[in-house]
Amino acid sequence: MTDAALTDAARILDGSPVPTFVIDSSHIIVYWNEALARMSGVPAAEVLGTPQQWLAFYPAHRPVLADLVVDGSSRDLLEKFYRGKYRPAAHCPDGWESEDFFPTFGEHGRWLAFSAAPIRNAEGKVVGCVETLQDVTERKEAELSRREAERHLAEMVTGSPVATFVIDAQCRVTHWNRACEALTGVSTAEMMGKSEIWRAFYPYETRRVVLAEMIVRGARNEEVTDLYTGHAQPSALLPGAFEARDFFPAFGSKGKWLHFMAAPLHNMRGEVVGAIETLVDLSAEAPDKG
Repeated sequence: MTDAALTDAARILDGSPVPTFVIDSSHIIVYWNEALARMSGVPAAEVLGTPQQWLAFYPAHRPVLADLVVDGSSRDLLEKFYRGKYRPAAHCPDGWESEDFFPTFGEHGRWLAFSAAPIRNAEGKVVGCVETLQDVTERKEAELSRREAERHLAEMVTGSPVATFVIDAQCRVTHWNRACEALTGVSTAEMMGKSEIWRAFYPYETRRVVLAEMIVRGARNEEVTDLYTGHAQPSALLPGAFEARDFFPAFGSKGKWLHFMAAPLHNMRGEVVGAIETLVDLSAEAPDKG
C-alpha cells in the first residue's frame, strides 16, 4: 500500500460515526475524522500532518496506542504506558485494545475504549495504523456502581448477626454468613456456588425450593402461601418480598421454629438478579411442634 493509497483508505472512513484517526509509518496523522474532532474537541486542521496525536488525549507528549503498533507493539512499551490495561484486539491478530479514563474529556472526564490495528501494504510491511475510540463511560460507571453495591452487600451480610444468605439469578449461593453456618451446621465452603440450597434446611426431603428461590423465579403469591401452608405472606416492609415461619426438625436436638424473609435484588434496569434471605430462630417463642 503506497502513501497515497493510505490516504485514500483514510478518506473512506470519513463518514464513519466512530471516532477514528490514522497515522503513517512515520507517526504523522493522515486522517482525523469529524466524530473524533467532536469527541476530543481537537479539530482535524490542528493536527493533520503532525505527529501530535497525543495532544487530544494527554497533557504532555507520550505515545498513543497507534504509535506503539506502528513501532512493532513492544511488550515493554505496552506495559510501560498501559500497564494492566491492554490486551490483544479481539478481531485483529496484530492489533491491541485498551480502556482508560481521560479526565480532560467532557465536564467530568470520560472512559474510552480504544483499539489500534496495523495497516499493511501488498508486501505485508506496516505502513500505518488505524485507531478507533468509543465512549464507554456509562458502562464503566455502571460496573463501578455494581461492584460498590456488591462490596456493600458482602460487608452487610458478612457482619450481620442474623443468619443470612444470598443467591444469584441462577439460584446459586453467593453469600452464606457465619450466623447461617451456626444455624444450619453447614459451612460457607459447602454452600458457595451451589444451587441445592434446600439440603441445608430440609435434609430429609428429596427436593424442594426455598423462599429465596421462589422470589428469583417470580412465584405468585398463592404459590408461596401454598408451599408454606398458610404460614407465608407478602412482606409489609419490602415490595416483592415474602416472609414465612416454619418448623425445621433437623435443627438442634428438638428442631427449631424459624421466621424467614426473602427479598429480591435488582440491577440498575430493575431486573431481578438474585435474592437475599434472612432467618431468625423463634424456638423460644413458639410452642413445641405437635
